Amino acid sequence: MGSPWVMSQGGGNKGLGRASHLRFAFFSFFTFPLAIIPLLYFLVRERGLSRGDYATLQSIYYFSMVALELPTGWLADRIGRKIPLVLGPLFFSGGFFLMFVATDYQTFAIAELLQGAGHALLSGTPSALLYDTLLSEGRREEYLRLESSMSMWRTLGTALSFLAGGIIGAVLGLPAVALATSLLCLLGAGAALGLREAPREPEPTDSQQTSGDQAATRNTLSRILTVFRNRQVRWLLILYILLFFLLRFGFHTNQPWLEEAKKNGALFVGGLYFSFALVALPFTKLAPGISHRFGEVRTLLWLPVLMALSFLGLSIETNALLIPLFFLQQVSFGLHWPLVQSYANHRIPSRDRALALSVLSFGARLSFALGFPLVFSDGSGIQGIFFWVGVIALGLCLLGAFFAPGREDALLVVGEEP
Repeated sequence: MGSPWVMSQGGGNKGLGRASHLRFAFFSFFTFPLAIIPLLYFLVRERGLSRGDYATLQSIYYFSMVALELPTGWLADRIGRKIPLVLGPLFFSGGFFLMFVATDYQTFAIAELLQGAGHALLSGTPSALLYDTLLSEGRREEYLRLESSMSMWRTLGTALSFLAGGIIGAVLGLPAVALATSLLCLLGAGAALGLREAPREPEPTDSQQTSGDQAATRNTLSRILTVFRNRQVRWLLILYILLFFLLRFGFHTNQPWLEEAKKNGALFVGGLYFSFALVALPFTKLAPGISHRFGEVRTLLWLPVLMALSFLGLSIETNALLIPLFFLQQVSFGLHWPLVQSYANHRIPSRDRALALSVLSFGARLSFALGFPLVFSDGSGIQGIFFWVGVIALGLCLLGAFFAPGREDALLVVGEEP
């Protein structure tokens, strides 16, 4: 079989071709080469900061993303997708370089602000560019398969960076891992320069709608409200807030759990996070088949359930024998990106897509930024935290199942009620 990016002859459109496929894959590989992240908690502690300081630093990171999520989504919808994709890795690189030299809380905080800005620029925009390209060629039905492929490349790039970070940390120390991460992010900026803009739906003209409708289209708040009139999109927003909190909570609390289990060597942690990503990879690739087999809504609902069950298991004790429960979380990690993006993209028009995807991230990150420092503080035991997060999450999943859309496979026009 040939490359999935090449259309068969007679299709009436020119396919992306192998070169474009490689450009997307190369950029995806270097989108998040965040080698220091599995070791960041230990770097912060090594520099004399507390567990509570670590939690508030993560909150600063997510608040930075929240503050810039909508403006960067609006920017990507107006000036194109490519410029934000170049700027994002540059902000990441600057933030990780500051972590390399940081010796106090304030410098770490500035680094987190820069990284939050970089992540906001990359939130939803790569998927929007891919979807716009396929839509312009009449190939929208291929989106989930190709998004899954690009997500697989992202996961592979991140996984290898984790392993490299563990090796560098064991040999040269944790600050050297932060410097290496900064340099890797520069490769992401270079890869983004090779991407091409795709045609997008034009803004409505005077002949297409009234002046009042035009004013509403240009107004960001009105555009958001229009998109979220769709009941299925509203349901996705609520579910994604829960799922994102659980995914990020697990990612940022696995390291303190390992510290209490006395399994916090750089090489071990880097290798463990590398193996996490490898476990997630096949589920990323299998996302279209799993969604087709079990249904889009049912599959999405099971993702937070799996996270909750893992937390309940890890709440029993901080024992290395329970580390396999971390791998249960990777099923949700592997599936969530392509499934959430596909569910949203199929229900939101091109001219508002990057903005709407940013709204999803905005709500999810705001919730995590507000909640994480409250849940994860210096005076709280890790086992008790895991237990209550798991119990509450299971209850919310039941509510999500009760209010789930009935017509899960319908691709509704934005603004219509099912």
